[in-house]
Amino acid sequence: MKCELPDAGDLPRRQYSGWACVWCGASLREGGKSAGIARGRIGAHRLDVEVYECLPGRGCGDEPRAAAAPQA
Repeated sequence: MKCELPDAGDLPRRQYSGWACVWCGASLREGGKSAGIARGRIGAHRLDVEVYECLPGRGCGDEPRAAAAPQA
C-alpha cells in the first residue's frame, strides 16, 4: 500500500516538474509512471500536479510503501 502523496507546495522543483521520482527523488530520464495527483494551494492558487514514480524494476518502483499514519 502506498503512502499519501506529499503536499504539492512541499515538493522540490524536480519532483513538481515530473523530472524526478516523487518518492525517492531519482531521475526519471529513463521514464516513470504516474503516482497520482499531489494536491496543494497557496492562498487562492491551486498547485495540484500529476507526479511520477520510478518504473517497476528501477529505483523504488518495486518497494512496498506503508500506509501513512492518520492525522488527528
